[in-house]
Amino acid sequence: MAEVKLEKLTKVYGGKVTAVDAVDLEVRDNEFLVLVGPSGCGKTTILRMIAGLEEITAGSVAIDGVPVNDVAPRDRNVAMVFQNYALYPHMTVRGNIAFGLKMAKVERHVIEHKVEDTSRLLSIFEYLDRKPRELSGGQRQRVALARAIVKQPKVFLFDEPLSNLDAQLRTQTRAELKKLQQQLGTTAVYVTHDRTEAMTLGDRIAVMKDGRLLQVDQPLAMYHKPATLFVANFIGTPGINQFPGQLRHAHGKFTFRHHDLELDLHHRYKVNEPGREVVLAVRPEDMELESSREKGFKAAVDLVEQLGGESLIYATLADGTKAVVRTEGNVQYDQGAHLKLGFKPEAAHLFDAATEMRIE
Repeated sequence: MAEVKLEKLTKVYGGKVTAVDAVDLEVRDNEFLVLVGPSGCGKTTILRMIAGLEEITAGSVAIDGVPVNDVAPRDRNVAMVFQNYALYPHMTVRGNIAFGLKMAKVERHVIEHKVEDTSRLLSIFEYLDRKPRELSGGQRQRVALARAIVKQPKVFLFDEPLSNLDAQLRTQTRAELKKLQQQLGTTAVYVTHDRTEAMTLGDRIAVMKDGRLLQVDQPLAMYHKPATLFVANFIGTPGINQFPGQLRHAHGKFTFRHHDLELDLHHRYKVNEPGREVVLAVRPEDMELESSREKGFKAAVDLVEQLGGESLIYATLADGTKAVVRTEGNVQYDQGAHLKLGFKPEAAHLFDAATEMRIE
């Protein structure tokens, strides 16, 4: 397939609003890269600039080593799948899938062969003579995928294609989409704000905020070593627990102080500023419920979610700090019940309170 390379890619609207701010990013050949971030962070704008649907303010896009800034969208050999499917309502499924090939003046018998093969691949062969209005949401999404696949492009671009599906169908289609991408051996760039989608689909994840690229890494590597507090909180559901305090260092030992509570940290940080303001961040599964440790955060229970195989306990510390604990099995606590919460020191993440950058 192809590599996609973005160099200092920038988009400014009206000379004032910077939607994408000097993004450098390489999407590897045959890679499934997920662009993830909150609404308005610039991820869809990047996708549209790769496709040629959005004018580039500064920087460049190259596909397979060839700059495409001045190449028309139809000549970039990319295919884009949209959130709303963008199917032609007056055409049959067959007509929708074949449309791009007809515009490219591909021979009729070749089109018929490609349409049938692709529809079988996506299990929509039996719907070829139906109109989009006669299909379910999941079936329409398969038609949109088929229309992209049949063109055999160098790069697939996905703009939140599963967001209109219900939860169960979204999970099923997600698995099928990943399998399909691996089967076709394509290069794909996928935009979503769904953290679970990002973790399960991406070979690598690129996290964005306010038009800037914060971190690019494999999903689990990013989960276990986030570069910033924003990334730590955005990747993973529920978000990471955040406890403000000070990093202390004395006699070769590091401790974390939160109000009157001082806790040992099992890590030697490359800093020695006494009283440095930090944020201690701990994943819900790394919290300890009713800690047997000598010290811990005193908290009151707000809510318990029993999810069958696990429970989520939402609590509030005395200073108003919120915390979530994930524990195996089903537990029950009354609202307002008092707990002492601990954490696994080796699993704690530390961030500078001012810059929100990771402290090593």
